[in-house]
Amino acid sequence: GFKDWLIFDASVVRGLAYYTGVVFEGFDRKGELRAICGGGRYDKLLETFGGEALPAVGFGFGDAVIVELLKDRALLPDVEKPQVD
Repeated sequence: GFKDWLIFDASVVRGLAYYTGVVFEGFDRKGELRAICGGGRYDKLLETFGGEALPAVGFGFGDAVIVELLKDRALLPDVEKPQVD
């Protein structure tokens, strides 16, 4: 179940300028890396930029932590640089 995968931490704070509710972050199971991804509830974000008032939820992640995780787990493909003549 979820209990094996989730840890509740009420101290998580992200981007107070636009999050309006629950926020979350995802980490590797060993807890050795910084957050792999994060996101949360944006009730007023679209309206702030001239859009209609529409509650939303979103998340994002970067490539740097994913690459480190794949390297650590030996899951990154070994791609040779193409030879140019």
